[in-house]
Amino acid sequence: MAVYKIGRSPKSDIVMTDGSVSREHAELTDTNDGRYSIVDLNSTYGTFIMREGEWRKIKQAVIGPDEQVMLGKHKTSPAQMLKLKGRAQADPSSREPAIRRLAAILAADVVGYSRMMGEDEGGTLGALKACRRELFDPMVQRFRGRIFKVIGDGILAEFPSVVDAVRCAVDIQGAMLNRAFGPAAKNIVFRMGINIGDVIADGEDLYGDGVNIAARLETLSQPGGLCISGPVFDQIKNKLQLDYEDLGEQTVKNIAEPLRVYRIQSSESGRKIPS
Repeated sequence: MAVYKIGRSPKSDIVMTDGSVSREHAELTDTNDGRYSIVDLNSTYGTFIMREGEWRKIKQAVIGPDEQVMLGKHKTSPAQMLKLKGRAQADPSSREPAIRRLAAILAADVVGYSRMMGEDEGGTLGALKACRRELFDPMVQRFRGRIFKVIGDGILAEFPSVVDAVRCAVDIQGAMLNRAFGPAAKNIVFRMGINIGDVIADGEDLYGDGVNIAARLETLSQPGGLCISGPVFDQIKNKLQLDYEDLGEQTVKNIAEPLRVYRIQSSESGRKIPS
């Protein structure tokens, strides 16, 4: 049974050069039945496979030779990777260098998604797709944002204005109340977090603490609610008439310094966001 190490390390059996691929990213194993087992080796940006039109993050999966897999943001397949065995992958000459910029980041995640999928996978996927099509994506576009990453039930969006990012999140949460989506008429509830900070732009994707902090703020949010960082609060407190609750400094995973966190209680139009 052949086993191949995949990563950016020169010692890897299959060497990648994409910056989102970890030095020791994954293992690919030939199962001798025409398929391959791929195992993520605690990579920084994760390993994903395509299932029912959605990228799903995995620790281990069995896939066919031509099935799509994404290492970080690099899309490939077992067959394509095996062609690289024993030689380094050349960087595309047209690849733009990574740059840094300031951005407001909105992170959103569906509450109870794993449980919902276990109870009704088809109905839950249909509801989430309908929610994005009918509400989430159009609202992000309305406030001049763009969605740059979707991983299962997790959505990351970038905005040039922190005021627009907060208004977008508050309006989405208000519009979600008592609304059902998809043929199964399921309720979708989001937790959300917003941060403004320095990000690394690599192609269409964004990385760095500016993104990571937004994702951590989302985990501190209540169902149907929104948490923002101290820098976001400082920029919007005199611009948006919302009810803010100071949660003090919070310690979150993989962020060195404690974060000053605020919870937004209600929207400008008076619609109550559950807390």
